[in-house]
Amino acid sequence: MDRAGWINRLAVAIISSGGIMPFVAGCSEPMTEAMSAQVAEESNERKAEAADGAAPGKSVAPVAARNESAATTAAGPIARTAAKPVTETYSAKVPPVSLASEHAQLCKVNVGDAFPAIALPKVGGGEAKVADLAGKKATVVLFWAPDRWMAEGALVDLAIEAAAFGGKGAGFVGIVEGPANDKTDGLIKSAGTGLTQLADADGAALAQVGELALPRIYVLDSQGKVAWFDIEYSEATRRELRQTLAELTK
Repeated sequence: MDRAGWINRLAVAIISSGGIMPFVAGCSEPMTEAMSAQVAEESNERKAEAADGAAPGKSVAPVAARNESAATTAAGPIARTAAKPVTETYSAKVPPVSLASEHAQLCKVNVGDAFPAIALPKVGGGEAKVADLAGKKATVVLFWAPDRWMAEGALVDLAIEAAAFGGKGAGFVGIVEGPANDKTDGLIKSAGTGLTQLADADGAALAQVGELALPRIYVLDSQGKVAWFDIEYSEATRRELRQTLAELTK
């Protein structure tokens, strides 16, 4: 009988004798000696098995590894989809254009595409083509509307960047959406920009590059291709605009 069997038998004997004290009193010395001998024998057998396993040349049956998957299923790689799929990178130092899928659907012209040939009336009289206002190294085209909350900020930034990069080969032009009105003129004056502004009264020019999401801004390279752009002008747009111009006007 193994140790577990002796323990089970001992438990039964204690219960049947009415408790531990009556059981001990009723135990004969030979019986307790026999139990002790059995336990000692099993202990010696275990020690011998352990010694055999550690001896050189002895092979020990491998202990079965704990099967973690029995309790839990191993998780595979987390599937991730980019919230803003990155478009073609124009240059290592020109910021990549990243747009959410719903915003990308609002854009018809992408990085590397030739910018459309746009000719419009100038605010204040006359006509001009975007190509006529292009810089030798880069051209910035800002589409804006007076009712967009970032319009004035974008115009102010355009004037600042024109002062910084205009002498380095960059050209700048604004295209205002909708019919000209006092609010349009007021924003241009308050922004302090003397840059050429074209009037896209019917929205035909904007429709060639996309829709909605104003102000939107494009930077063209010396070949008239889109090097970088952004929509819904923001603080991040300002930083990336300057970074792009710094790279293209080297």
